[in-house]
Amino acid sequence: MNIRHSIAVLFLACLMAQSALAAEGRLVSSTVHSRALEGNLLGDAADRSVIVYLPPSYDGTPTKRYPVVYLLHGNIHRNTVWTEGGFQGLNIKTAMDTLITSGTVREMMVVMPDVSNRYRGSHYANSVLTGSWADFIAQELVAHIDARYRTVRSPTGRGLAGHSMGGRGTLYLAMKYPGVYSAIYGLSSGRMAFEQFAPFGNEIWTQMLALRDTSNLDGKLMAPMSFSAAFSPNPNRPPLLVDFPFEIVGGELKRVESVWQKWLAHDPVALLSSHQANLRQLRAIQFDCGTSDQTAGLLAANRLFTQALSKAGIPHHYEEYDGDHNSRIGERLVTKVLPFFSMLLAVE
Repeated sequence: MNIRHSIAVLFLACLMAQSALAAEGRLVSSTVHSRALEGNLLGDAADRSVIVYLPPSYDGTPTKRYPVVYLLHGNIHRNTVWTEGGFQGLNIKTAMDTLITSGTVREMMVVMPDVSNRYRGSHYANSVLTGSWADFIAQELVAHIDARYRTVRSPTGRGLAGHSMGGRGTLYLAMKYPGVYSAIYGLSSGRMAFEQFAPFGNEIWTQMLALRDTSNLDGKLMAPMSFSAAFSPNPNRPPLLVDFPFEIVGGELKRVESVWQKWLAHDPVALLSSHQANLRQLRAIQFDCGTSDQTAGLLAANRLFTQALSKAGIPHHYEEYDGDHNSRIGERLVTKVLPFFSMLLAVE
């Protein structure tokens, strides 16, 4: 264990110890039925787990309304990654209780949906194969939370954040669903800038094109399958029900432009030029990436995104820190993400 990791673990341990003295909120686990996910061709359940953190005063002040942070998990994870120590021992209840008691953040709700599926991740996209996950998160879930809980029912009281796949999902949903959130934060946002940084190499695509079914998908092929299912589904192409953005012509890989354009339609960097107006509606945009994060060129892609935002004149804040894709996510959530939303989201 290196020094910075030890410091992060100690930091979270101190938070957990302090929580014994803090006023306590509570976690509510429930199932939300999504009409947007009904009938998806993968056969994944339309009933989704959602965990909600309610702040300490929620039960005792029945007329008070609270801002809401929607927190999106990454590929291969589930929403319990935020509550069961998946990131350096992080428990969102412990963290929020302590931050509220210390006065570091105001009371807020935190909503954590589960978007895992047969291919380990929905990518927060609408797909005839996997279901309309973007609609579920940005429309159905928001409507459900507003109807069930005492929220600040306007964009000024809503924030969206996520890690990895959830980080890219955060940027994408903010572009595609204006007027839902007022502030966003991406933690080590996942693969993007597809034109500049190929999400998968030629060897992977050669193996994908040789697939005849999905019964033996291993770890390295699961990711490109999940991307294809989300970005370029084709129910008329059994048995995989997807189009791949490459084909083999004369023994060589060749890009299929019509499919590639579907992938670019989910790439925040590619979308920026056509969705600037939607991003300008946000009160604040912030994202970060570890300097040791070499996952599929994420550091370079995040740098490219901040450059593109700056060139477009869109206000934002980007940070780099000493860490890799996962090593300090718990710490960043506590010291950066939650205070960011506390400062920006409106109370009633």
